[in-house]
Amino acid sequence: MALDNPERALSTGRVIVRGFTAAHGTLAGALLLALLHLPLQVTNAVWWSIQGSTIVPGEEPDGRQLALALVFSGLTFAFGVAVFLVFPLIQGGILGQVRDRLEAPNRPPGSFGTFARTHYLRLLGSQTLFLLIAIAVIAPLMILAMVQAFQATGTPPGGVTDPAELNRRLLQDPVTVVLVVVALAVLAAAGMVYWMANCAVVTEQRTTLAAWRRGFAFCRRNISAVLSVWLINLAVGVVLAPPGMLGQLGLVSGWWVLAAAAVLYAAVTGYWGVVLAGLCMSLFLGRRTPAAPAEPPSILAGAGR
Repeated sequence: MALDNPERALSTGRVIVRGFTAAHGTLAGALLLALLHLPLQVTNAVWWSIQGSTIVPGEEPDGRQLALALVFSGLTFAFGVAVFLVFPLIQGGILGQVRDRLEAPNRPPGSFGTFARTHYLRLLGSQTLFLLIAIAVIAPLMILAMVQAFQATGTPPGGVTDPAELNRRLLQDPVTVVLVVVALAVLAAAGMVYWMANCAVVTEQRTTLAAWRRGFAFCRRNISAVLSVWLINLAVGVVLAPPGMLGQLGLVSGWWVLAAAAVLYAAVTGYWGVVLAGLCMSLFLGRRTPAAPAEPPSILAGAGR
């Protein structure tokens, strides 16, 4: 396979070591990611705690508790929108500095803010594309799961029932579990293309759709190395999942316990976001094939510079 530089056809192990090392030179990005996710995680945790004490099967919900739950639901949505809009800004700064540390480890990286502003619109377009893919995969599954859950609990759609109980029943249904696993596998594959596309945006100044084509081709040609990084990310996801599901499954109801778990979850997520950026950029730089000239910006292909 022809490479930009044959000496940079790195082994998978070397890719991981270099990416991990480069990521630790950009830990300011981890702090920014943690602070970005913190309000969302805390409000979501408190919302689940209020939900558990408000919706009790066979009882009328308390009006004040229900109003409070609606307030925190709105806050969760607002913070979720904020994360969606701000994350590509931080991601651009992280990827730009990680790239500089990988390509010139003995020189200081470029400005975080400059990288963030330069690549923001294209990375936002890439994230929007990934969101559309996620919706297309998850929406039918959620509809089917909700119908099965309501049938299992004997509660018609629109009726009041315990959301934690619904989640537990969904995980006990073998068909739903299989569908969830398949959906997660599809999203995981799309996620690796998404990260490789973002590396192409930052490294090669490609438009959103051109970067996704580049990312897909890269993953197809380097399937074993991409699979290794994916497995590492999957293992971390399995470890991080339980703290994030304490409220959803009704395992913990105290809001302060859920809030503390949310703070820890945001901190670890911020750290892992930087490490994953380092691993993906190291993989992209170490295994990429010669790139065709970047396409000129266009409205349909992605946001301009």
